[in-house]
Amino acid sequence: MTQNLPIEIDQEAEVLSLLKTNTYEEVHQQTGWSRGRIYTLALKHGARKTELRIVERHAERRKRQLESLQAMVNTTTTADVLDFMSGLPDDSVSLHFTSPPYNLGKRYGNNPGADVMRYTYFHGWLMQVISEMARTLKPGGVVCLNTGKTRDWEDTLMPMDVMLFEDLRRSGLTFQSRVIWEVKHGLTPSHRLADRHETILVFSKGEQVTFNPTVARMIQKNPDKKAFKGPNKGKLSGNPFGAHPSDMWTDINQVGHNHPDRAMGDHPAQFPVKLAKRAIMLYTGPGELVCDPFRGSGSTAVAAKECHRNFVGADLFYGDLCERRVHAAQPDSFTPLPGVSDQSVAVWQAEAKRVDAQAIALSPAKDKLMCTQLGLLEEFKLAA
Repeated sequence: MTQNLPIEIDQEAEVLSLLKTNTYEEVHQQTGWSRGRIYTLALKHGARKTELRIVERHAERRKRQLESLQAMVNTTTTADVLDFMSGLPDDSVSLHFTSPPYNLGKRYGNNPGADVMRYTYFHGWLMQVISEMARTLKPGGVVCLNTGKTRDWEDTLMPMDVMLFEDLRRSGLTFQSRVIWEVKHGLTPSHRLADRHETILVFSKGEQVTFNPTVARMIQKNPDKKAFKGPNKGKLSGNPFGAHPSDMWTDINQVGHNHPDRAMGDHPAQFPVKLAKRAIMLYTGPGELVCDPFRGSGSTAVAAKECHRNFVGADLFYGDLCERRVHAAQPDSFTPLPGVSDQSVAVWQAEAKRVDAQAIALSPAKDKLMCTQLGLLEEFKLAA
């Protein structure tokens, strides 16, 4: 068998060479190999007759998707969610933040049946959306899926985070957090507890890249607490910017009738800009791309613009409302620090101590180098 191996390799090389200019049938006639054996060899070496066309189709699709994304960035798009998602390139989005319909019969736009699907159809439809979100998410990017309750095949209430949790994992995403967003007002059922929260499932594509805790820190209950042992004994033990953010978000009000987010128009299931804004600032950096495939009234787009991020999103309804809100939004000129209070500032200022350090003299060449590295070369030339 070992002695025959080079002959077999030579035969394979001959067949692969013939495949470049002949059909499977012609190669079969010339070599005596079966068509199945020829195809298996071609498959093994990426030499199928359709291989080049497949590669070309992938390249053409990628080019079309990139052009489509460029045209859609920072604009409102009217499209079906799956059609819209198919137009996005692989690995292009830093954060998907969205709240899908709950399939409870809400009337969206002029389509009374848009939120009334058979449970199995509804679940399968959302699985397709999740698959597309996973495909289009950058490695290290994050999906934040805001969910409530839906009705299952027995017309019984089911938490959507339970329904979709394993679907997110099966799509290749990694669980990070399960945020409880407290909803302070709502309907009061007669035979069960009132629903006063929604759930945000947070998943990443592989290892999460960005996490900015300071923008979501909370005010510490005891900012003057000090370490009682160890090398920092007697020193303040907390963080000057507040307590580490938790998975309980109780300080964001829902959008009621008199909420300022509703000033420009009405939407049946609008979530607050502040909710999207917190996720955007936690999981992305300036200039990165945020996507809301169920754009609705445009809360995510407004939040992205205020945070100096790019955005894309689509919906079949409420395009005019979204456009008005995005047009009126202005990028923030500063970032608030929610974990800082007057009390914590006073505590840390009381502990501050003056430290004097000897300045190091720099040569003109070293000074110029540092200015160049800091992007201050033009100022350096003017000063000279």
